[in-house]
Amino acid sequence: LTEWSFRSVFARATYAYRSKYLLEGNFRYDGTSRIFKDSRWGFFPSASAAWRVSEENFIKEGAPWIENLKIRGSYGKLGNANIGDYPWQETYTTTSYAFNNSLEQGILQTAYRNRKLEWEKTAITNIGLDFNLRNDHLYGTLEWYNKYTTGILAGAIIPASSGMSAPTVNYGEFKNHGVELEVGHRNKIGQIEYDLNAQISINRNKVIKFPAPAFGNRIIEEGRPYNDYYLYEYIGIFKTEEQLKAVETPGNPQLGDLRFKDQNNDGKIDGNDRIPVKGAYPGYIYAFGANLKWKSFDLSLFFQGVEGQKVRTFFFGEDPFSQGSSPHPKFLDAYDPITNPDSDIPSIYGFGYAPMTGNVAQNSTYFLKNASYLRLKNIQLGYNIPATVLKKVGVQSLRLFLAGDNLLTFTKYPDLDPERAEDGWHAQYPQLKVVSVGLNLKF
Repeated sequence: LTEWSFRSVFARATYAYRSKYLLEGNFRYDGTSRIFKDSRWGFFPSASAAWRVSEENFIKEGAPWIENLKIRGSYGKLGNANIGDYPWQETYTTTSYAFNNSLEQGILQTAYRNRKLEWEKTAITNIGLDFNLRNDHLYGTLEWYNKYTTGILAGAIIPASSGMSAPTVNYGEFKNHGVELEVGHRNKIGQIEYDLNAQISINRNKVIKFPAPAFGNRIIEEGRPYNDYYLYEYIGIFKTEEQLKAVETPGNPQLGDLRFKDQNNDGKIDGNDRIPVKGAYPGYIYAFGANLKWKSFDLSLFFQGVEGQKVRTFFFGEDPFSQGSSPHPKFLDAYDPITNPDSDIPSIYGFGYAPMTGNVAQNSTYFLKNASYLRLKNIQLGYNIPATVLKKVGVQSLRLFLAGDNLLTFTKYPDLDPERAEDGWHAQYPQLKVVSVGLNLKF
């Protein structure tokens, strides 16, 4: 085995002309002993360029209200070889085996090795626009990016009957792209100074190349977002004997249990009836805020939100009596064929009851919750004691403030906290509402 793990050669060149045209180039030549010598070294270049349009005469003379306008772009490659030590090299471990009525010492290979490994490579393209109009009356940044990864390093999918651990291989290509926008407005009206700002980010990803689809509660398949939900479609609860007899459903369901859509109309519910469902990733994330100042008072607010995300929650707090917990309050309106036949809340059940909590039900959209939200993350009101007063007591500055975190949340999420919600157990400890009073003192 070689004794080194990583070596690199790096170079950079930068060029600027009259502050209008900017150009920079870099390259890395990296090598690692984690990859076999035939593919050990990788070349990773990058370059960026910018044009400060606001420095051109046609802008200065024709549109002097444009304080700053810059167009920029960049492209670069990076490599990843974080795959543990020597996955290309056969290694052995000691063991004992029976031979001639005694235990003998021996060695054996426990994992397949791959000498054709190459660097995982990620190419990133970015195009941006920076602007500032009329001395911050309108300012902002617009970004577009595209991140493309090839030769993804991962363990190969092999049967357990092979007898050894899977080798690390290069397989799969993945694309991540999106747009980010930030805008703001800063001004003064009389004695009121204010600054308004907002941001939005839209990101999409897609599996470009993958050896074979992988199915579970999630799906990895070419042409789809990575790890998208893959679920049975919940269409209500069984309310009639006819509905129970119409489709063969695993678990021997009864009236009041979950119903799933027979997607291929073959008269039975099985793995072929699962469908990809959007919601594993937000449609977009956003934030906005404001800072205001009037005389000795100041006020700041910051809102943050997520739109289009869904989470699959079950077990604690969702399934009645899981771990001895009390049923969710929604089961006060549970279906009953006599006393509450019009309810869409399933009949109350004990945890482990197959039609509700078995593999079929946990894979359904019934447990998928809308986790979109808008939250007032922080608000703070402050007051600065006038300097004329502080001077008398030898204090340089004194600011009193009242602040609050997570005071308001607007959401349709039915459980504890959409920001902390994760795919899995319902019981995620929520963000706390915090109110604090304090002072900033400087002598």
